[in-house]
Amino acid sequence: MQNITSMAALLMTVLSLSACMSSIKPDTKPLDFYDFGLQDADNRISFTLPLEKLDATDAIQHSNIRYRLHYKHPSQVFAYAESRWSTLPVDLLRQKVANAQPLNTTCGLKIQIVTFDQVFDDASSSQGVVQLQAELTDRRSRKLLASTLISARHAAQSADARGGVAALNIASTEALQQAADWARETSQAAPACQTATP
Repeated sequence: MQNITSMAALLMTVLSLSACMSSIKPDTKPLDFYDFGLQDADNRISFTLPLEKLDATDAIQHSNIRYRLHYKHPSQVFAYAESRWSTLPVDLLRQKVANAQPLNTTCGLKIQIVTFDQVFDDASSSQGVVQLQAELTDRRSRKLLASTLISARHAAQSADARGGVAALNIASTEALQQAADWARETSQAAPACQTATP
């Protein structure tokens, strides 16, 4: 009988401790997920050349919303603890590209996202910065014909993830448009870029 009483007391002690631990456990805030909203087909970027590849560096191939404190730690990358992209940044940019039929040409375009950050110039001022590495290639020989680093930035309206997302939305559209313009102008001046025969 004494053993049963001891076991019961021990069980009550364990349950009490568990209840105490549960009561002091901090509440976990749910994550906020962001994207660029529904894309209007009329506002998507059209490329006159075949867009053979649109990808991103490994450092950007995740759902973290990155930011930099350029005024304090310019070489360090941070990520918002309670905010995430709902999909990969490369998918966000793909949604901005029109499905228009490109020219039947011997040249193609490859784009890689190399920067996709909210950059703080000070504690209250930031901008969305998008950099794209664009390459014009000969589709027959795979030879690189030309390349350029495209950079676009747009001021954020607030010093938080929401402001950074909105700024990156605008900056990424501007960067893609710059890439489309560069590809068109460069291919027109390149002797290797010819209209392909059927």
